[in-house]
Amino acid sequence: MDIKISVVIPCYNQAHFLADAIESALAQAREDVEVIVVNDGSPDNTAAVAQQYGDRIVYIEQENRGLSGARNSGIRAARGRYIALLDSDDEYLPGALDRLAAYLDEHPDIGLVCGDVILFDETGELGLKSARDGSPRNPQNFRWETVGYYINSNTVMVRREVFDTIGLFDEALKNAAEDWLMWIQMARRYNMAYIDAPLARYRQHPGNATRRIEQLAAGNRYAVKKIVESDYFDEYPPHFRAQLLYYRFAAAWRREPKLTALWLLGRAILTDPSQLGYFGFVIRRAWRQLWHVKLRR
Repeated sequence: MDIKISVVIPCYNQAHFLADAIESALAQAREDVEVIVVNDGSPDNTAAVAQQYGDRIVYIEQENRGLSGARNSGIRAARGRYIALLDSDDEYLPGALDRLAAYLDEHPDIGLVCGDVILFDETGELGLKSARDGSPRNPQNFRWETVGYYINSNTVMVRREVFDTIGLFDEALKNAAEDWLMWIQMARRYNMAYIDAPLARYRQHPGNATRRIEQLAAGNRYAVKKIVESDYFDEYPPHFRAQLLYYRFAAAWRREPKLTALWLLGRAILTDPSQLGYFGFVIRRAWRQLWHVKLRR
């Protein structure tokens, strides 16, 4: 059978949620879907939960390498033309894979498509993430909004050739900002689309990676610096480079020499003076994310 969609589910120490994630993927009722579960060295009973599904899933077990390493192992093993990402503590809504795959089928210029999510916890559903964090201004192609718009990873579907061209997740980032860095790298070459509808449920609980504040702050600093210092940075349009430079300035201000930070600020202004109004937004958002106040996934 030709595999069209590979769903990659990395799992570390979340066996108590894993079955719900697997069931939501299997319930999509498509014969051309493979579900790949990557046990990233979990000390709990992740193996027992996954193995009860037998040949209904592809099961990979490895030493702990972090979320990036687990996703990469799943992507390498994937046989599908389209690759979907689902965290082990989240769930697809019915019909999610159909809708994502249909969009890619109908829009060959789109490399990545995603959608909204419903937030929930042990008390029930908490509303749409878009109501809290916003959605892209240009849903048909938001690639140049990816500095400020954080894609819902659990709704992402990507053409396989995008990973083949751009590369896999940066394994130096174990469990923070690895997805944001990937989307920024993809934006160099590929258009991205947003479906204005909930496609997954995102579970809020104390174990969420985004609640590990210092880890997320360090990941954001690393990711922004890597892009700004890359040999392909000039491939981005000026307004996008200016926005990234403002983020780089905010990340550098407290941990690097002030002259370095001010040089980055001046570089941002000169790169695209029309983005000067973005400065206040970046200071509010980047410092909130990078410096331990309120975080957003």
